[in-house]
Amino acid sequence: MPGPTDAGTATWLVLVYRLPAKPAGLKATVHRKLTAAGAVYLSRACAAAPAGPAERVMRRMRAMIVSAGGSALLLRGCALLGGPEMTAAFNAARDRDYDDIIARCRAAVASVEAMIAAGDFRCEHLSDIDARLKQLDACYLAVGEHDVLGAGKARDAASALARYRSVVDEYATRLFAADNGP
Repeated sequence: MPGPTDAGTATWLVLVYRLPAKPAGLKATVHRKLTAAGAVYLSRACAAAPAGPAERVMRRMRAMIVSAGGSALLLRGCALLGGPEMTAAFNAARDRDYDDIIARCRAAVASVEAMIAAGDFRCEHLSDIDARLKQLDACYLAVGEHDVLGAGKARDAASALARYRSVVDEYATRLFAADNGP
């Protein structure tokens, strides 16, 4: 995960657009892809993100909008006023992403701990919980790529993942001990 950029000197990308009436699904596609790239919406058709990984997606969305008959302008610059509010909105979006990871880790830990308490040790369970761990790791890395301004909950999410990893290791150890017998 890259280190935080100084919020006062952040360079922002801003995509301002007007969509054509058709195709009907274009609005949802643009919104989904921009937010997945880490952009936050300043208004209905105005998305912003710190310069960096989101630029490629913002360029693609601009091209898609224009090719569909809409108009779009991609700007790069710094905030003259309101920079702290933009940074706070961006970090709040990342913190929501981290909160989702934390909640999913806690639910997974509770599920695995229940299996351990019940003595329910099966290889298919290990495969499932390991796949969930890999998925959550990938989500954490994806959020971290966008977290260039240092959102506050990154460490909490990392701790939740470490806790889940620990419980998965405990489950695997007990499963293999049960398979090998006394």
